[in-house]
Amino acid sequence: MFTQFRDSVETIVEDLSLIEAVLPVRFVGQASRNPEDLGLTQDEQMQILEDFRDGKYNVLVTTSIGEEGLHVPDVDHVIFYEAVPSEIRMIQRRGRTGRTRPGKTTVLMTEGTIDEAYYWTSLRKEERMHRYLATVRRTGLRPKRKTTLLDYS
Repeated sequence: MFTQFRDSVETIVEDLSLIEAVLPVRFVGQASRNPEDLGLTQDEQMQILEDFRDGKYNVLVTTSIGEEGLHVPDVDHVIFYEAVPSEIRMIQRRGRTGRTRPGKTTVLMTEGTIDEAYYWTSLRKEERMHRYLATVRRTGLRPKRKTTLLDYS
């Protein structure tokens, strides 16, 4: 489960822990915000991922730290606690599921709130990106390379 804020990670883990058969774990970055909100060392992060793969936990609650660079093959459901306006983050988060078998993505949002606007914004941006990529494939057009200082040396 993805959330934007570390404070939400704590609350979600606490609430999910009350549900029988749900074994959630907090997975955050290495930075510590204060003595009550310590980050996880790299070794702790690796241990949590290993424990998740081994079934000790069945819900990984994380922030953006879980979007890239993790290989957790048996994830079959990704939940967005709130929508994100970035198509890249949406794609990265969705990419955490369906690696070894079909997966599912759920985005939690309340109608008429900023979350709904973020959701539709990211979908439109993603659609535009796919149209652009299709045009590039079809026509062979490439974006112009930006000039840098090295071009004038």
